[in-house]
Amino acid sequence: MQSLSRALTVLAELNREDRPYGVTELAGTVGLHKSTVHRILATFCAHGLAAQVDDHRYTARDGLAALRHAPERRSGPERALIELGDRLGRLVVLAKPLPKSAGTVLQVAAVAGGAGGSNSPAGAVLVQPGHAVSLRRSALGRAYLSALPADQVTGTPDLLDTLQRIRVSGFAHNARPVASLPRMVAVPVRASDGSCAGALGAELIQPGSVDELRRVVSVLRSGV
Repeated sequence: MQSLSRALTVLAELNREDRPYGVTELAGTVGLHKSTVHRILATFCAHGLAAQVDDHRYTARDGLAALRHAPERRSGPERALIELGDRLGRLVVLAKPLPKSAGTVLQVAAVAGGAGGSNSPAGAVLVQPGHAVSLRRSALGRAYLSALPADQVTGTPDLLDTLQRIRVSGFAHNARPVASLPRMVAVPVRASDGSCAGALGAELIQPGSVDELRRVVSVLRSGV
């Protein structure tokens, strides 16, 4: 029961404020060793109770409601993602910004159609909800950045040129895996008011095939 009590204490502290928490900060607040807090947070991430923002920071997700995985409770967006994965026959990933962090932090919100990508080497961490998404290196991140107002995005000249090309083409892609993400093609996801709400991507099985790229982009656009 002591381990359960510790876990609940960490969970309560993680949900106290709507912001990311560092492992060291949490450990000091709840009076536990950092390695203990890190193991608890890893368990929370695996069950959808927490999300990893970067190497050392975590944020709360949907609380205990995230444990409800019955098919009949799946939301409309989740069902749509599953349908996209079925249509494409491959991994599809929805990434969204963390609350109050638009334009700065992006993470995997939902995954469907695969366990983690055929390009993941044996023993690699597979993509799952809560994983941080590289804004500048991944197709998902660049698709998201391309849909933000240009004057809100800073970076190297090469990055800015890349984002302009994505604005023209309407999609981003990367030919190599990035962290837990496989090689992907991605398109921006817009909210009802026209603002950028995230990015939707699909695994590229044959990155050299232009026909495949066009087909996947067409299907992704039909789902946003």
